[in-house]
Amino acid sequence: MNRGAVVTTRGIVGAFEALGFAGTVVENARGASEAVSGLVRSGEYSLILVTSDVADGWPGPGAVHDRAVPVVLVVPVTSSASECAASAVRELVESAVGIDLVGKRMEEKSHDQR
Repeated sequence: MNRGAVVTTRGIVGAFEALGFAGTVVENARGASEAVSGLVRSGEYSLILVTSDVADGWPGPGAVHDRAVPVVLVVPVTSSASECAASAVRELVESAVGIDLVGKRMEEKSHDQR
């Protein structure tokens, strides 16, 4: 179980497959949720990446957070990170260190831009 998978769109999947990830192509958040559930149930993957363009609106990998493996992470795929990807990274960091370090910095940054 040391394989990686990616759930993304047709236009992006090739780049991840070139890096050795098993690719699953979906069109939207519902498809992403179904694909991630299937990948987790398969037990074949230790890392599952979901690109932000298909994760927006998806409630996230909460159902698999109680498991040590696989790690399910939303990664941004555009120059401007989506709220979904930022939220997923913030939750992962908070779970790892016990405090919301990323959220505080993001909030400070948004105040600076006003």
